[in-house]
Amino acid sequence: MGFSWVTFIAQIVNLFVLVWLLKRFLYHPIVDTIAKRQAYIEDKVKKAEHAAETAQQEQRVLEEKHAVFEAEKQKRLDEAFREIEHLKKEQEERIGEELKSKRVKMQADLNRETSSLQLEIRDLMARHFLELSRKVLVDLSGLSPVEQAVLLFRKKIEKLNSKDKEKIKNIYSKQKIISISVSDTLTKKASDELTDFIRKTFKADPSVRIRIEKNPDLILGAEMSVGDMVVEWNLKSYLEAFTNNLNTALSGLIIKE
Repeated sequence: MGFSWVTFIAQIVNLFVLVWLLKRFLYHPIVDTIAKRQAYIEDKVKKAEHAAETAQQEQRVLEEKHAVFEAEKQKRLDEAFREIEHLKKEQEERIGEELKSKRVKMQADLNRETSSLQLEIRDLMARHFLELSRKVLVDLSGLSPVEQAVLLFRKKIEKLNSKDKEKIKNIYSKQKIISISVSDTLTKKASDELTDFIRKTFKADPSVRIRIEKNPDLILGAEMSVGDMVVEWNLKSYLEAFTNNLNTALSGLIIKE
């Protein structure tokens, strides 16, 4: 079999036709499809990158908002805690003031009750003691309780030192009056004897008036007042001393309870 140029040329032509057909109907559509696919993918990638960047930005914004929120929350919590502490302190102070006020009121009530009790005990003792003293003193000396109290009062004056006597004399010499209080009315004889005793003791001239008055508050006794000098013998002082001792004892019992 020999070489045929016709066949060879025909095959060359067919090859070119085939290449043209492949390029025309296969290669270009495939290249276009690949290009479109690549463009689509690149667009998706760009969109994904943009979305990722947007997401990152949104995340940063959210983180910043979260940080601001946490800071604001902590600030509000701190303010709330401070307010709570302030209210707690005010409440404690108010309760403390109320307790103090109640304690003061209770102490005042207790003091009034104690004072009332002391007065009742003192008055009761005074009544009983006066009744007893009247009977005993009258039986022993024939004198009334007030006359016996005046005698004790006179003895107290006699025991004054010379300095005090001189001071009393200087005072009444200027004031021209000596005031004496007794717990009960004296007989004229007892009153005159007391007046003479005062004049002789302090060498008072007739221009000095000696005033003797009744003062039931003394309970039983006598008291002389000259200026700022006071000389007394009074059952009241004994009762007050007893009341003070009783008050101390009662206070000790109250504290123990």
